[in-house]
Amino acid sequence: MDMKISGSGAVPAGEYENIKISGSGRLDGRVRCESIYASGSVKGDSLECRGEVGVSGSGSFSGDLTAGDVSVSGSISFGGELTADGVIECSGSMKCKKNIKCDELQVSGGASVSGDVEAERIRVSGVLNCPGLVNAEEITVKFDRGMDIGSVGGSRITIVRDRRSGSFFSIFSLGRHAGAVRVSGAIEGDVIELENVHTPSVTGNNVKIGDGCEIGVVRYSGEVKVSDKATVGRTEKV
Repeated sequence: MDMKISGSGAVPAGEYENIKISGSGRLDGRVRCESIYASGSVKGDSLECRGEVGVSGSGSFSGDLTAGDVSVSGSISFGGELTADGVIECSGSMKCKKNIKCDELQVSGGASVSGDVEAERIRVSGVLNCPGLVNAEEITVKFDRGMDIGSVGGSRITIVRDRRSGSFFSIFSLGRHAGAVRVSGAIEGDVIELENVHTPSVTGNNVKIGDGCEIGVVRYSGEVKVSDKATVGRTEKV
């Protein structure tokens, strides 16, 4: 059974095929569906969606959400776990109070995660703040403002400045502490390239430390390159 809300209404707990909300909708209790699209606002507890969850307005879920894919171009918050078999794409604003698990995370807006982030691929061209672990086989972060991350782990890790952004604010802030990616723990990977990253420890095979980095210790087993515009306490061959 499909459910469509135009204006305001509620979706009772139960099983559905497709849910479409173009006004204001509330999900009462545990809802399972094939797909859900909200271009207005949607609120609920927990949601299980076999296909896509699309939010272009505002959304709020107090419990866990599982889906095939998740697309956010408005704003959304999750009080529980956010899990997707496929892609989670955020070009708006997203907050998650627990962990995010997916195949691929794409952030071109702003995402704040209180727990950990685990994926196969992570691509960030906006802002990702996460006090826990950000872990993926491939991590690519291109930034023009500061971010705070607990620790980073993966196979190929690239955290560099976004040179497409040419605003005065971006250029000015990149040379300051406020414009850095601050990693309070360690960065561990195989191939690592960093710019304007502040962290106490980097461990990898082939490591490139670029301009603006402030690193306590760099441990490497293959090759290391350190910019003369970076500050590194020491390097260790392991």
